[in-house]
Amino acid sequence: MNIVYNAINVLLLYVVFRLFLFKKVDSILHQRRNEIDHATDDAKKKQKEAEELKESYAKKLQDADKECEELISKSKKDGYDEYDRIVNDAKAKAEQIIVEAKHNAQLEAQREKDAYVSELTDLVVHAANKIAVSKHDEETDKELYNKFIFEAIEKSE
Repeated sequence: MNIVYNAINVLLLYVVFRLFLFKKVDSILHQRRNEIDHATDDAKKKQKEAEELKESYAKKLQDADKECEELISKSKKDGYDEYDRIVNDAKAKAEQIIVEAKHNAQLEAQREKDAYVSELTDLVVHAANKIAVSKHDEETDKELYNKFIFEAIEKSE
């Protein structure tokens, strides 16, 4: 009989433990398991979102690199175009200055030529006046001719 009482006590203890202790422990364990599963799912979702963001930023960075290269090439092209424009403007101005300088030189040469002709004409007229006023013999003509040449040389120097 003692064995039967012990067996009944063990069964009663099992049922009491099962009802009061194991159910609460099982519910707590089940609750913990759910929390862990939920935290794991959240972590996986966040990791997936982070990978998507990483891919998105990598793509944006790649696009930014392409855009940067395009801007650099456009800036270089604009710089070369501006350089060519400045050089062409400078060449055109230089050609214009050369043309003007040649024209001015021609005008100056013509003025000097006209001045020389005028001076020579004055000398010839002056010499003719002296010849007309003086007596005409061969020696006097030679002196006047030599005097005229020396005066012309002195004025041209």
